[in-house]
Amino acid sequence: MGLMELLNDDTVEFPVSKTIKVLAGKRLAKTSSWLKAIVLVETGNKHQLRLYGWQKNKEGIWKVRQKFNISKGYSKKLSTIFTTFSEFDSKK
Repeated sequence: MGLMELLNDDTVEFPVSKTIKVLAGKRLAKTSSWLKAIVLVETGNKHQLRLYGWQKNKEGIWKVRQKFNISKGYSKKLSTIFTTFSEFDSKK
């Protein structure tokens, strides 16, 4: 399965800046006040994966509260860490 298929979440419109082109994204969690997602974006001539956390303010507008850019340079390291973490049993 390719990246675009993994991040295909047609039901979600991500509240990113108008200067950022969203290519694909996947909602990870949503409550009445928080939206967290991983989004593939195009800025300038480069592509980035971004982990976003938006919080709804008093006016009901989503505002970025967390953002982490994942570059290709360390994506394999993160993949190894995430895989190991998903198998981690903290009770041992």
